[in-house]
Amino acid sequence: MQRGIIYKHHGAWFLRYYDWRTVNGKPIKKRVARKLAPISPAYPTKRSVLTIAEKILTPINAGQVQPESTMLVEDFIENVYLPHVKRTLRQSTHKDYNDIFRCHLKGKIGKVMMRDFRTVHAQRLLASIPGVGHTSLLRIKSFLSGTFRHAKQIGTLDGINPVQDSSVPGRPTRRKMPAYTLDQIFKILGAVPEHAGLVIAVAALSGLRLSELRGLRWSDYNGETLRVSRSVWRTHVNAPKTAESEAELPVLPVLREVLENHRKQQRRKDTDNNAYVFAGPRRGAPLNLANLAARVIMPALKKKQIPWLGWHAFRRGLATNLNALGVQPKTIQSLLRHSDVRTTMNIYTQTVTEDSKSAMKKLEDALLPFGW
Repeated sequence: MQRGIIYKHHGAWFLRYYDWRTVNGKPIKKRVARKLAPISPAYPTKRSVLTIAEKILTPINAGQVQPESTMLVEDFIENVYLPHVKRTLRQSTHKDYNDIFRCHLKGKIGKVMMRDFRTVHAQRLLASIPGVGHTSLLRIKSFLSGTFRHAKQIGTLDGINPVQDSSVPGRPTRRKMPAYTLDQIFKILGAVPEHAGLVIAVAALSGLRLSELRGLRWSDYNGETLRVSRSVWRTHVNAPKTAESEAELPVLPVLREVLENHRKQQRRKDTDNNAYVFAGPRRGAPLNLANLAARVIMPALKKKQIPWLGWHAFRRGLATNLNALGVQPKTIQSLLRHSDVRTTMNIYTQTVTEDSKSAMKKLEDALLPFGW
């Protein structure tokens, strides 16, 4: 039990006491000093600042202060939180978080310990990041909040999450997300080489994410459905993005024909039923679709003056086109396998619903004028 020593220094009351500090990554107990209040009519004597001193000493004397809580916020993120993310979350998530820390937070948080970081620090930090839009600031806030949530989970901190009550400056802006129309898809297919058109056809008619397209194996296709069983990001093979993403999707007859022709050609080179549908030049590896877009698709579209809106525009396009055909929003969510908690229980009860089949039939009928 320590009482500390209260003393005057440069017109203010200070408290000298023993506390944990992190030195070279290791927590040690050190003698430290902390300013309590300026000497003023409100705080004229030592007795007048005793209450402030007790607030500092009480958690230390009660054993509530963890040594690790004295780590600087930046050190905790770099040495504790990001390694935890790398061990437990997807590789793409770790890269995104690492980019947020390196580009927007490292060197800007200041010498603030984890236990001293308050909502006001988070608010000032979010307001001080230049040239970043509202949506990006929301992601930065979410990242910071996750840092302190993890600190609470492992016992480094107790109490409320200091980032929780901070607000993101500015106003959200509605940005129109690009989506391909059926007419644009048809023009693209007429402009690109056959092997690129194959991938685009599957993307446009299935709504698969880029990583899910790369992860497709022939064992996931039974002639009637495509089962989303994995995703591939760079060289990492993972489970799909969410539990709801792992599902079976109906295959249109036109897409079935495309896939069957491709399988016949591929079997001449590889008879393995477990081979990737879109196989790369290296045996057993999937095709790099980002390279395909950069080296093949984009140059071909540039010659025809057709804009390239990215792979995800085919997924958005499927939703937009189905909506225009009068398909119910919940059925569209089922086909795209969104993990909205409000719709999970009443949508993902069957692998392929009759509504999903009917929706894709409407899309097939709409494709007929384009020669599919």
